[in-house]
Amino acid sequence: MARCWLGSLAVLLLLALGPTNGLAAMSMGGAPITQTGKTAHFRLMLQIGPMETMYSKADAAKMHPTTGEIMVGGAMAMSGGAMIGQTGAMTTDTRHLEVHVASLATGKVTTDATCQITVTNEATKASQVVPIAMMYGVKEGTSDWHYGNNVSMAPGSYTVKVVVNGEPALFHVTIPKS
Repeated sequence: MARCWLGSLAVLLLLALGPTNGLAAMSMGGAPITQTGKTAHFRLMLQIGPMETMYSKADAAKMHPTTGEIMVGGAMAMSGGAMIGQTGAMTTDTRHLEVHVASLATGKVTTDATCQITVTNEATKASQVVPIAMMYGVKEGTSDWHYGNNVSMAPGSYTVKVVVNGEPALFHVTIPKS
């Protein structure tokens, strides 16, 4: 219970800090990229980290995993993802991209947002629309509610466009070479 509370506190603290400046890059140890931003009505926290195993609620109830994500809605990426019972192309370039959404007015986590996420490689201009799954971390519980998926992102610079209930925000991130 204390871990869940501390995880929630960390997410809310990062959301409260406001936008970060400049580019963010994953550290050598694989720590997630974290950036914050906001729209007219929402505070956003973008995180990009190592690929996550995603479980349906039914699979999580049967298997009792200690890591990964529990999907509560939406779609899992068909390539580059790892979900119990499904196979896909998993590479070292597969990352877990998630966006936490909180109301600016109340500070509460928003669990009913309509989100769109588009990732554009700045060098090649190739874009991919991220299939949106609603999920939360196995360890953190529902206070970790977020939107996103496992996506293919080779080392390089990217623009991540997030639209929440029609309100856009842009993030610029760099995925370093391992």
